Amino acid sequence: MRDKFARGPALVAAALLLPLSAAAHHSRVEYTGGEMIEIEGEVIRVVWRNPHIMYTVRSVSADGATTDWVLEGPGATSVRSEGLIDGYIGVGDEVRGAGQRSDRRETWLRLAHIYAAGGPELIFTRAEPRWSGEFIGGGHVPETEAVAEPPTGIYRVWVWRGGTPYEIDELPPLTPEAMAAWQAYDPLADDPVLTCSLPGMPRVQTIAGSRPFEISRLGEDILIRTENYNQTRFIDMAAHADPADVDASKLGYSRGHWEGDTLVVETSRINYRFFDLPPWWGIPQSGEIEIVERFTLEGETLVYDFWAYDPVTFTAPIERPRFLAWTWEPGLEVGTDNCEVYFEER
Repeated sequence: MRDKFARGPALVAAALLLPLSAAAHHSRVEYTGGEMIEIEGEVIRVVWRNPHIMYTVRSVSADGATTDWVLEGPGATSVRSEGLIDGYIGVGDEVRGAGQRSDRRETWLRLAHIYAAGGPELIFTRAEPRWSGEFIGGGHVPETEAVAEPPTGIYRVWVWRGGTPYEIDELPPLTPEAMAAWQAYDPLADDPVLTCSLPGMPRVQTIAGSRPFEISRLGEDILIRTENYNQTRFIDMAAHADPADVDASKLGYSRGHWEGDTLVVETSRINYRFFDLPPWWGIPQSGEIEIVERFTLEGETLVYDFWAYDPVTFTAPIERPRFLAWTWEPGLEVGTDNCEVYFEER
């Protein structure tokens, strides 16, 4: 499997558009093009965790009617580097909020701004403040103290910063049965993460873009510990077992080797049912899935190549060279991913 990047055929571009349900991670697509509106009211619930932060704000109209607005933001990890942490706004606070309205749920907004008098305005998009000169977020990262001796090599904490890197225009090469299952997938109902069920491979790594992960040694072997649902991958670097003798698991069995400065990881024996390679969410995968990852250090950047093939689901391999590029930031640590179940009305 070590030369699959060299010989795996490229995907064929399709003229069709991606199915709406499969193009979205959770509900982000429902806010595309929505009008920006402002609301005022009392905070009745705060959920601060991955994959999304949420505030519920109860507004009361002049005639006494109440409306509960849900302001849905990005994941807690992805905004932490900008100083956005839990505790600035709590239940009982009177706030002003602003965001794009959902086209699927009338009282849901994509959280952009929220402000309580006496505190800083919290900004969850790259935007200027709306109501206060004191603010946190908006793409502004607080200065950090320099580290006297920065780490060297691949063994450190990595993170990806910026907009979405997941720009894939074509349809995946699916069998007819897999295509039907993918088109029937509803990210607002079928995503197991909504009920805090731990995801498996490849999702644990392919969505680790904005959530820190650490590569470390364990004797001759390697651990990849990610803030993405507090998962730790074990990479067998020496005493390779026969995959057929290894019990299947969500993370699978990973064997690694070095090709120069590149860590190559081959993973099989995966029993997680979804192939999540953004923006392709909810594609089915079978126990025959095989994945090859390449982690290459280029200066202070860790470049990630991805290859996969499942003969039950795909008609051709999936090949994504340079799919992600992670960087090192001084002082960054892998935190705890606190998950809470999404609202029942979803």
